[in-house]
Amino acid sequence: MDQGAGERADGGTEIGAVAVVGAGTMGRQIAAVVAASGRGVTIHDADATTLAGAVPRLREEMVSLPAAPAYRHHPYRLPTPADPDAVAARVRAVASLAEAVADADLVIEAVREEIGVKRALFSELDRLAPGAILATNSSSLPSSLLVPAVTDPGRLLNLHFFAPVWVRPMAEVMGCGATRPETLAAVARFGRSLGLATATVRGESKGFIINRVWRAVKREALRVVDEGHADPADVDRLWMLFFGTGVGPFGIMDMVGLDVVADIEASYAAVATDPEDRASATLHRLIAAGAHGEKSGRGFYRHPDAEYLDPEWLREGGAPPG
Repeated sequence: MDQGAGERADGGTEIGAVAVVGAGTMGRQIAAVVAASGRGVTIHDADATTLAGAVPRLREEMVSLPAAPAYRHHPYRLPTPADPDAVAARVRAVASLAEAVADADLVIEAVREEIGVKRALFSELDRLAPGAILATNSSSLPSSLLVPAVTDPGRLLNLHFFAPVWVRPMAEVMGCGATRPETLAAVARFGRSLGLATATVRGESKGFIINRVWRAVKREALRVVDEGHADPADVDRLWMLFFGTGVGPFGIMDMVGLDVVADIEASYAAVATDPEDRASATLHRLIAAGAHGEKSGRGFYRHPDAEYLDPEWLREGGAPPG
């Protein structure tokens, strides 16, 4: 049975119905993991083709999930949905934004990382969903930048999921500077109810927690390659061997999507004070060639059977036999 909104004994709000705005890779994954918790979800996208494919694709992704190398090899993955059909049935694709958000307790925005686009959308959400908590899934833009778009910033915040959601079961919650404490607490409880390790950021941090650290790694990995000191494979081999991970920085960028990485990097560069903080030529060369990572079948690696998934690949770089 779908969960509905309700009041806790301590007066806090419980989140039931959820609307996701943006039906791309991230939006689909958010909708699926929310539906897997038993909640009803509406999903909306301004692009009719993207919207039409959202529910079939999220179902296909759940069916194929157990065989996915990234899923199989991750020790902290979320459990595979036992009944992908039942989960998909709880997600309803809605062409009208007004209808999609009308009954939502929580609206999660998952559109492109462009502040103008997001502000225009939140202005609409402010009018169409007056009783809902409004969350942006932005991975780089603080919700404080959206305050001018809403009349009640007390219900506005960041709720950042990580792709792929099933493999990275974590979320970050960060207020806009005026978010009500009870709203922050309700959204943190919501994240944990999805099976996600949910951290609340204290104050405002550009990049929140993980992406602030990850951004430094990503920037330097790209810089090492741009300057001609190494190729992406050698950077990833050394990283994987040193830290004992199953994927390196460039493999992670492929998972995120190189176009998304470029958008995020641009948002950091816009506020950077370091003159060396410039766009990566390597990254933009791949994007121009249509190589966007896993979703396009090619990025720094080929997909779905990326080279780094083969243990022999590490030995090619001089790793000792094991």
